[in-house]
Amino acid sequence: MIGGLAAGATALVSRAFVRRSQQGSAARAAGLEPAEDLSHLPTALQGTALWCLSDGGFERRVVRGTVSRAGADVEVTAFDLETLRERRGEWAWLPVEPPFRIAGVVSVAVCQLPRSFPHVLLKRAGAGDELADDTRRERFTHVAKTFRDGLGVARSYPSEVPPTLPVKPVENLPDSWRAYTRAPDLLDALLAQGLRDGLVRTTRRDLVVELIGPLVVAYPAAHDAAGADALADLATTALELSDAILAASHSSERL
Repeated sequence: MIGGLAAGATALVSRAFVRRSQQGSAARAAGLEPAEDLSHLPTALQGTALWCLSDGGFERRVVRGTVSRAGADVEVTAFDLETLRERRGEWAWLPVEPPFRIAGVVSVAVCQLPRSFPHVLLKRAGAGDELADDTRRERFTHVAKTFRDGLGVARSYPSEVPPTLPVKPVENLPDSWRAYTRAPDLLDALLAQGLRDGLVRTTRRDLVVELIGPLVVAYPAAHDAAGADALADLATTALELSDAILAASHSSERL
């Protein structure tokens, strides 16, 4: 018993060390600093489709910092989110048209802007649209998923759609992109003033971008951003889209 306790303690210490090392590598790659948690982010994050799909969760590899851009100083946070649904051994899809799912562990980059927007969700076509079930290996190596299968409990469920989003997409998006919002006039203005070009330049498949309040939230739907450089690239993508959104909003106001 003593040997088992010692082995367990060693495993916990080793896992904590690995996670700290991964967090430090991600911070250096992104030019940011390690952070303890997400308590500095506005509660608007909890109104996203990401939050509905994940049902909350547990953050890892959190890094943050302030980046000077042409339009303003932007607070950036990047992290991995292990969804609460993943802990329960299930996954969900967002029942919009067409629907999509996210991975059990999803990497997220959040930019906090000096202005506020109504909720807009932009989705680029990709693997998340296939609603593919977890692989046999993913379920076999996950205790909760194996237990659910043994009980015959469903593996997946539709999540709630945030009340700030419609089910049907709006029109006039670049190829491979679709969007959902109850403020289509604002989205049309942003697209016309530069956001369209920003989306076209963003070639990452399966990317989801949400504008909500002061936040721009970007995450790949069906896969996390494995590795420090990948998380840094995701933060860079979120910043570039934030630049396009800020520039487009300023241009729209001048019209």
